[in-house]
Amino acid sequence: MTSDLKRRYKEWEEWAITADQSDDGWQEDYPMPKWKLLMDAAIYEMTRQFPSQENIQFIDKCWAISQEGQHLADYARTHIDQCWDVLLLLTESEYSDTRWQVYDVLSSAGQKAENVLKKGLQDPDDYCKRRALLSLARLCPNDAKEIADEFCRHEDPYMRQAAFNMVIASKDTAFIESIRQLLLQDPAWHVRRAVSIQQ
Repeated sequence: MTSDLKRRYKEWEEWAITADQSDDGWQEDYPMPKWKLLMDAAIYEMTRQFPSQENIQFIDKCWAISQEGQHLADYARTHIDQCWDVLLLLTESEYSDTRWQVYDVLSSAGQKAENVLKKGLQDPDDYCKRRALLSLARLCPNDAKEIADEFCRHEDPYMRQAAFNMVIASKDTAFIESIRQLLLQDPAWHVRRAVSIQQ
């Protein structure tokens, strides 16, 4: 039997074939109320105790297409316990647009998300990795200094910029000041600027 979520996603797919895809977030140009009904169907399955494997795949697709407005992420952030099991599965998504949102949401679960976010620091996509780093920094892990020390020397300047959040999370004033001085000499202007204004 076809689930409501599968049926509504397939309808979205049919619409997408002829949709104008020239702008970011075009996926959400799907006419109302159909878009809301699709998101509501994904939320329903996301909060069920045992969603089917097929419906998990459609939840995943819905996260990916709604990344601009983050509709599902916003819901999951405020209903983290009900969504927890599905969120763990979504960290393995093939879609980077799903994974970065999930990493961002996970810090809402508090300390129980710490190990999952540390695994996210190995994500193959640098943007996903950065969102995992920022989310983990909000949890102020005990090994914040070690994590920060690694990422403030990353080849990606945006990763170095994000790493300063982890530096601050260490709460070690001497360490914070030493890394601040290091990053104030960073070749990327946006890293220098971020570090100069961040407390």
